[in-house]
Amino acid sequence: MSEQNTEARSTLSRRTVIKGAAWSIPVIAAVTAVPLAAASTNGAADDVVTCGSAAAVDNGSYTVDGERVIVSYDSAPDIYELNAHFVDGTSASYGTNYATAPAQGSRRWSVETGKRVSWVQVHSFNTHYQNGVCQ
Repeated sequence: MSEQNTEARSTLSRRTVIKGAAWSIPVIAAVTAVPLAAASTNGAADDVVTCGSAAAVDNGSYTVDGERVIVSYDSAPDIYELNAHFVDGTSASYGTNYATAPAQGSRRWSVETGKRVSWVQVHSFNTHYQNGVCQ
């Protein structure tokens, strides 16, 4: 009879371990993914960076927020042009020559790119955005 009790305890113990391991796999996966996302400077979901400075003789500032670039001009430019490279390796241009510019004289322009931005150049700005920082 003692052999049966020992076997029953061993089986119960194995089941408990297996159940515990099965429940811990999603938790381990989530915990290891968080530091990787937080360490990324290449388009992490919460990256919001504003570029533009008087020292660089920029015409205002622009904010890169994931898949959006919002430009605030000190004075309306002669042409609106924004060139962007994306984390997937593609690029696109927006503005006057691409029929995506705001109304002439606008001092604010929001560009929805549809892709995570890794590099930006805005006409009338000397500061560029590249991989999470202004340069």
